[in-house]
Amino acid sequence: MTEAENQRATPRENQLRWLRERHARDTDVQPDIVIGVAASFTAEPLEAQLGAALLDVGFATPDIRFAEYNQLHQVCLDPSTTFGDGLEFLIVVWRIEDVFDREFRAYHAGDDDAGDSICANVGHLAELVGQLDASSPVTVVAATPPHPAGWGIDLLDPATSIRVGALHRRVMSVWLDVLGRRSAVQLLDLDALQRHAGQDRIFDAPKWAMYRQPYRSEFWRLLGGQLADEISRRRSAPPKCIVVDCDNTLWGGVVGEDGVGGLELGDAFPGRAFQEFQGQLRRLAAQGVMLAVVSKNNEADVLEVFESHDAMVLGADDVTTWRVNWQAKPENIESIVNELNIGADSVVFIDDNPVEILEVSKRVPGVRCLIVPEEVADLPSLLMDSGLFRGIRASAEDRQRHEMMQSETIRRDVSQAMNREEFLASLDLRVDFFRASDAHVARISQLTLKTNQFNLTTVRRDQKAVGALVAAPTSEVCAIRVSDRFGDYGIVGVAIADVTADTWSIDTFLLSCRVLGRGVETALLSALAAEAARRGATRLIGSYAPTRKNGQVAEFYPNHGFSPLAGESGAFVFDLTASEIDVPAHIDHVP
Repeated sequence: MTEAENQRATPRENQLRWLRERHARDTDVQPDIVIGVAASFTAEPLEAQLGAALLDVGFATPDIRFAEYNQLHQVCLDPSTTFGDGLEFLIVVWRIEDVFDREFRAYHAGDDDAGDSICANVGHLAELVGQLDASSPVTVVAATPPHPAGWGIDLLDPATSIRVGALHRRVMSVWLDVLGRRSAVQLLDLDALQRHAGQDRIFDAPKWAMYRQPYRSEFWRLLGGQLADEISRRRSAPPKCIVVDCDNTLWGGVVGEDGVGGLELGDAFPGRAFQEFQGQLRRLAAQGVMLAVVSKNNEADVLEVFESHDAMVLGADDVTTWRVNWQAKPENIESIVNELNIGADSVVFIDDNPVEILEVSKRVPGVRCLIVPEEVADLPSLLMDSGLFRGIRASAEDRQRHEMMQSETIRRDVSQAMNREEFLASLDLRVDFFRASDAHVARISQLTLKTNQFNLTTVRRDQKAVGALVAAPTSEVCAIRVSDRFGDYGIVGVAIADVTADTWSIDTFLLSCRVLGRGVETALLSALAAEAARRGATRLIGSYAPTRKNGQVAEFYPNHGFSPLAGESGAFVFDLTASEIDVPAHIDHVP
């Protein structure tokens, strides 16, 4: 286990915590998430470990339900019979030697036809999983089958390990090929998890013999943590910005004292560890995570390293913004948050000094802090072990974020020489309104997960939920793409409405912080109202659900001519037959 995993509560502590929580829970309280588990083995020991991990990531009243073991096909055909109503996530975990027991034994004994039969049946099971995911609102998390192990499988015997390994590779290929065509199915790599933990450490032979329960408690804890992290990621977005120190973080040594030539950075250890860490930062930057440098240093010294040290992996162009000065790091980070127009909870701060880490964590609440490990060889594992960027899904807008922020810097410089009206008129702002298709689902889901400030209802939706709304005849999913003379912002606004013959009820209305204050929100609302009227609606209803972060939009609907809807708190109505919502004059185009 990694150091981060060992810092979690023990399996026993998780079990006691979960039992206390379940005992104290009011029976009338509705669960905030319902999860079903279908496994080819007895998986009930997972409940306490998954439940405690879900509490750790912010769920208050999770409900975890289990199917009888080895009932995967039946569950896929009719999950409601097993799990009842309200199911949101279905976790499917299985092992080859469980589901295909007889065939696997025959293959192990030398029958190649049995291996062919196993692969064909794996394809059938994968199709059932994919069909369930496509035909129901349930989010399916499907595990890869781990390498067969346990009774009768001597992995130290090459004749056995090579033969069983060949079958496992074939099965994995079929499973991933079929489910890979189902973009909404989320894969959990149980095989990698089992290899990571070590088969000899996790297999519980007595419990397998008595209960068909193959794993020891430590592995249930690891699996529960992985599943909770995956479920949490489906409802939230990864951090947007990494703020990183320089000395003894991006390189070994202190540039102001050691000079560029005296830094530890290069192919030899320990410089190789810093080089690999920089490589990981650059890969995240390529996926849309912004990088910021905050260092107590002379700016010229730091820039010299970036520009002249031939072992640097990061270049100056990879960095979105810099704070190289002698100011307190909390102040620098606060200014970066303001400059990038993001929340502090979107920032990860990395430094080698525990005093700096403590000061930032106290003075800038929400920032997640990671300290450089004392053993420099562990530095390349820092981001990986944090789990903060696992499963990151980069949209086209994410990959262009660095260039977009550079354009925003130019806009900001231009705006300082003009008043607001002159600046807006100079932008040549263009807003393109369109009805979403399958190609837009990933970005729209991402915006619902990320957007906090200009978000009227803050409804979070994963890709499957957005895709279902795009396909539904009773819903309308619309978005806007914005550009100006400095560049393209990409897809930055979303409106989702429930549609009836005469009424469109806005379920979601949000706008990325990148375009706030430029009238784009009015253009989106105007275009949505025009589309509703064109399709025969006579009224448009919008709702506002207050949160800790969206207070700035409390008066959005009243400010655009909506009236309070009688009898419904937080709801407002606009008469589409009486008037239109004017588009701001500085916006050139709204189709």
